[in-house]
Amino acid sequence: MTIEFSNIENLLSKLSADIHLENIRWIEPIGIGILKLYNVANPEVQINLTGRDSAVSYCNTILNGSLSPCNTYTPFIPFNNEIDVIADDITHKIISNANNLSPDNKDDLSKYLKYLIREMMSNVVSHAHSQIGGFITAQYYPQKNKVQVVIIDNGIGLQASLSQNYHLNNEKDAIQKAMEKEVTGSNPFATYNNVQKHAGLGLFFLSKIIENTQGNLLVVSNNTIYKSPQNSFQELNTNFKGTLIAFEIFEDNLEYEFMQLFNIIKSEDEEEEEDAFD
Repeated sequence: MTIEFSNIENLLSKLSADIHLENIRWIEPIGIGILKLYNVANPEVQINLTGRDSAVSYCNTILNGSLSPCNTYTPFIPFNNEIDVIADDITHKIISNANNLSPDNKDDLSKYLKYLIREMMSNVVSHAHSQIGGFITAQYYPQKNKVQVVIIDNGIGLQASLSQNYHLNNEKDAIQKAMEKEVTGSNPFATYNNVQKHAGLGLFFLSKIIENTQGNLLVVSNNTIYKSPQNSFQELNTNFKGTLIAFEIFEDNLEYEFMQLFNIIKSEDEEEEEDAFD
């Protein structure tokens, strides 16, 4: 059994009173994030894992929050605030272990990660209404020059969060709306790297970066999952409550510096708006 980005709906369907996962050969942070959040939100739930020793040990290490300084993953970190500090710490951890990257590539990847992690964490703090806050974990995969980041909460989900301003029939509508520009913003004046924070660019900008860098994006809101680049939606039979945003960035595909790509996305969006009025 493998628990990874590409098949995470299998784990979501197994969330129940007690969780028994057998013959685990491989588990990624996205799977650990779901297990940990479900356990924190439902402390009576027992999580029983069996399988390859390395996979089970890795899972338990992140679940328990212990961390070796030589490893390429971050523990499962809770947050309600201190977004900048946590985003900086996670980015530093990833970059410091990316020994196969040049200094320029490290700096470039660092800027992407800091901005995106801060945006996604800010969304949780501003909109999730989670009783237990949010949680984040991440891992760098040196052989693939890939970073996986997982941000998850036990809040009200996207439909309930956005329904006060928009008419939404279901979670699918809410996910689609959340990825539009200027939908999730709350503070148009704060900036990072000369880019406005919380200006409705959270999921919009993340989705555009993933599109432009051939990465992977996954959004779960309560019982609905969205995957990119497949651009697919699926309604699940699951006990998961809240929102999960996970993304994978491949450093080899970052053809533009952070601000260059931001300006390209901004320019393309402005051209689409102009075409709409022609």
